[in-house]
Amino acid sequence: MRTLVQTLIATTAAAAIGLTMVASAQNFEEAPDAATLEASLQSDETLFNARVNQPVDDDLLKAGRLVAMGGAENGGSGMACITCHGAQGEGDGSGAFPRLTGQPAWYMYKQLVDYASGDRPNRVMTGIAQRLTEYEMEAVSAYYSVLEAPHAPVLGQIDGELLQWGAQLGAAGSAEAGIPACVNCHGPNGTGLAPSVPYLAGQYARYMEYQLQLWKEGVRDNDPLNVMSAIAQKMTREDMRAVSEYYARVRAERVQDDRPDIVNAE
Repeated sequence: MRTLVQTLIATTAAAAIGLTMVASAQNFEEAPDAATLEASLQSDETLFNARVNQPVDDDLLKAGRLVAMGGAENGGSGMACITCHGAQGEGDGSGAFPRLTGQPAWYMYKQLVDYASGDRPNRVMTGIAQRLTEYEMEAVSAYYSVLEAPHAPVLGQIDGELLQWGAQLGAAGSAEAGIPACVNCHGPNGTGLAPSVPYLAGQYARYMEYQLQLWKEGVRDNDPLNVMSAIAQKMTREDMRAVSEYYARVRAERVQDDRPDIVNAE
């Protein structure tokens, strides 16, 4: 009998088969223009978030935009990042394709390197990453790291007690199960810690739950010092769903009482 991971991989592969349909729904003109990219360079925080190796300048971001549009040196019709991840890196509401907007560039660059090497196997991304040059990987990572995009509405309903459990795992972990708090590495309110730790706040719940299951099953094993693999081994399916659904509803912006702004499920 197939494992859950095999089923999820098959689902992801099926989604990939429909890329042509997804592409027709994307508006390529929504991608930011040169003036918008240049304006993003005025923030020191944004520059730090976008740095990998090369200086973050107009040329790097324009190169990244070109890659995102399918203009990689060894690219083709299936190489446009915006086909799945959107013109602004907003991802796909189903959770099949993650939100890239504002993620640390070094983190995204490492994922591309790991896809290409096979350290993070993926039937869609491995082939794409293997056709990118190192410079293109860095450029497109920097490009998505400086973008801004609205969050999609959170899909589905979730029991309030399960959501509270997810909040507890995020803030304090579980001493009984030996699960550390997510905020220890992913920062206050799950905002991430550049350059190497991604944000969780506002990421799609199904995507996060899927990744936790991949770590638990040993399919994904590309985290530094095996931290996530070790944590996922201690988590139940309920734990994974709870914390994923919680962070999907958290927004990185702080509110006046210094608590995360929670968006109700629709």
